[in-house]
Amino acid sequence: MKIAIFQANTVDNEIESNLKRYNSFLETLDAETDLLVFPEMFTTGFTININYAETMQGKGLAWLKEKAIEKQIAISATILIEEDNKYVNRHFFVMPDGKYEYYDKKHLFCLSKEPRVITPGKEKKIVTYKGWNIALFTCYDIRFPFWCRNTYNNGNYGYDIAIYSSSWDSARNLAWTSLPVARAIENVAYVIGVNRVGIDNFNIKYVGDSVILNYKGEELVRAQQNKEEIRYHNIDKESLDKFRRSFPVGRDWD
Repeated sequence: MKIAIFQANTVDNEIESNLKRYNSFLETLDAETDLLVFPEMFTTGFTININYAETMQGKGLAWLKEKAIEKQIAISATILIEEDNKYVNRHFFVMPDGKYEYYDKKHLFCLSKEPRVITPGKEKKIVTYKGWNIALFTCYDIRFPFWCRNTYNNGNYGYDIAIYSSSWDSARNLAWTSLPVARAIENVAYVIGVNRVGIDNFNIKYVGDSVILNYKGEELVRAQQNKEEIRYHNIDKESLDKFRRSFPVGRDWD
C-alpha cells in the first residue's frame, strides 16, 4: 500500500486558504497513492477557539470526502467538530467512496486549556482498508502506551498500522522522534506520524519530522524539517506477517 504523508504548513484559522493550497498540492499527488495522511486539525491548525469549530456538515469534512472520491484514495485528518453541544478533536478516515469512520481524541494536554474546551473520546477505533487494520490516534495519545496498545489473539493482531495525526511543537521534538519508534516496536506494527511545520499564531514553532516506521521501529521515510512537502512510501503486508510469524512476541504480552 502506498502511503503519502503531507507535512503541511497549516495557516492558523484560515480554512479557505488552507484548502485552496492543499488543492494545489494534490494536483501532483502520485496517482498510485492509496492513503494520504494530514497533520492534526488540518484546516485550522491546532485550536481550541470554538469560533473555528465545524459541524459534520462543514467545509473540512466535505472537502475530505470530495478529494477521496476524486483521487480514489483514503484520507486521514482531524478537525475540531461541534456536535451535541460539545467539541471534539475528531480524526476522520475517509474512504475512496466518501464513506468515513472516525476517532475522537482521548488524551488532552493537561498543561493547556484543551481539557476545558474539548470533550475526550472514550473509544478506540480500528478501520479496515485494503486488507489492513488501521488504528487511529491523535498527537498527545502517543505518550500513552496502554491506550495505543495492540492486541493479540491466536496469531491475529488487532491492528497493522497506527496513525498519529499531530501538531507537535519543536520544544518537545525529542519526544516526537522517539515515541513513534517505541510504539512501532512494542506493538509490532507500522507507525505513521504526521506533524505540521511552520509557526502558529502564538509564535510556537513546528519542525515536522513526519515519518513512516516499520514494525521493527526502523525509519522508512522522513520528511525534511521545516519544509512543507508530501513524502511517499510503499509498505508491505507480507513482510509484516512474515516477521510476526517468525517473532510472535504477541504471545508473551501481558
